[in-house]
Amino acid sequence: MLKSANTVVARVKILSDLITIARFIKNVVAKHVNGFVKAFLIMIAVFGIRAAMGGYAIPQAVANIVNAVRNGASDALFMNRLLTGVFLLLASAVIFFATEFALMKYFAKLADTIVVLKDVMLKRIKMRGNDGSPEDVVGRISSDVDFTIWNINAVLTTLIPNLFSSVASIASVFSFNAVIGYISLASLAPYTIIAEYYSRRVEPVRTDERRAYSVSIVRIRNAVYEYNDFDVLSNVFSWWRKAITALMWYDRVYWGYSLFTQYASVSAIAYLSVDKTRRGEIDVGALAGILSAVFGAHGAIMNAMWALCIQSQTVAAIKRVSEYLFVDKGLKKAEAPLQILPIVKR
Repeated sequence: MLKSANTVVARVKILSDLITIARFIKNVVAKHVNGFVKAFLIMIAVFGIRAAMGGYAIPQAVANIVNAVRNGASDALFMNRLLTGVFLLLASAVIFFATEFALMKYFAKLADTIVVLKDVMLKRIKMRGNDGSPEDVVGRISSDVDFTIWNINAVLTTLIPNLFSSVASIASVFSFNAVIGYISLASLAPYTIIAEYYSRRVEPVRTDERRAYSVSIVRIRNAVYEYNDFDVLSNVFSWWRKAITALMWYDRVYWGYSLFTQYASVSAIAYLSVDKTRRGEIDVGALAGILSAVFGAHGAIMNAMWALCIQSQTVAAIKRVSEYLFVDKGLKKAEAPLQILPIVKR
């Protein structure tokens, strides 16, 4: 059973890439950066709370406000539904505002991570030397570390909240009508197929782009200060442009198919929901709540799958820096951890 599960993970690119990032966070980031795990858990808690409000509470608020103005509602029922809807919206506003500042600890740790990992790489190179291209190594330290950490952040802060939100939104649809809930859930499946296609194509392209960018850093310095090798620099720029253009093409493929899936799916669900409203199976408020939640679910899962697309680009950079970040047994005692000084508030 375990062997078959591992085989499935190995074959599904978005899952194998997600495991690669998880291992990098556990074995490199969490190991070298004090307090990162605590900051990471704060980030997850914040996005969980926000998802509950944005994915579930807000569609319920919309349903209450729409039902409040229906013909035949008494004054008491009107006020009850209106105030419930407005209260949920205001509560969401307060929670989103307050939790934004709770995220500061997590983002501060990202900056610490970049500094610490660059220090670790430099110490490893000093101790065991460097057998690779000097131009490429400069790029790995000066550029790829930053690229890796900020892209991992983009994956986490896009994937986690949007997965939470999509679950909450689908739960909200089920609360209005189970049949529409199952249809809405099934309509989310194409995004995973699109993301898998993107992930399989983009990693080698991003690897090529990172190599070209790394070489350009040193070539630019040489062109400006020493050798005036502008012809070589022009070739490097052409190399980089070819790689980044290919990457942008795959970006368009993902977003083109995803946006088509979103609006086609919502149109079909809207048609079915209106039909159920006309039959009297759901009321107008439920119809409004369903449409709000379905839009939320599709937008959230589309962005969550985009996070898995970003991770495939990130894995390319992780592989480029990993050889300098995983500890050799002989170096464990020789390395002294870098101490990050606290930020002094003025």
